Amino acid sequence: MAFVVLLIVLVILIVGSVLIRRKSRNRGLSYVPDPNRLGNKSYQPGEIPNVTVSTPELKTEEIAHDEFVSDVSDDLMDPRNPGHAEWVKNRPDVETDAEWEADHPGDSSS
Repeated sequence: MAFVVLLIVLVILIVGSVLIRRKSRNRGLSYVPDPNRLGNKSYQPGEIPNVTVSTPELKTEEIAHDEFVSDVSDDLMDPRNPGHAEWVKNRPDVETDAEWEADHPGDSSS
C-alpha cells in the first residue's frame, strides 16, 4: 500500500515538473503587430510584421535581478566607488589594497 502511495506521489511530481518546465520555457517574450510597418496594406494572418516585447514575467525577473545584484555604487570597499576614498579616510584601521600588497609582496589581493 505504501508503495502505491509513493508511486502516485512520484508520478504527480514528475508531471508537475514537466508542466512547469513547459510553461517557463514559453514565457519571456511575446509578439505584437508593428504599428510603424503596418501602413494601409492588407495582410494575410502569417505575414503581419511583428515586434518582440517582454512579458510581465520577464520584466519582473529583470527588476528582481537588478535589485539583488550588487554593483560598485553599493560597495564602499571597491576602489572604483566614488565614496571609497572618503570611507577609507574615515577608517584608519582599514588598509587599502596597495597597503596590503606592500605588506605582503608575494601574495596578490585578488
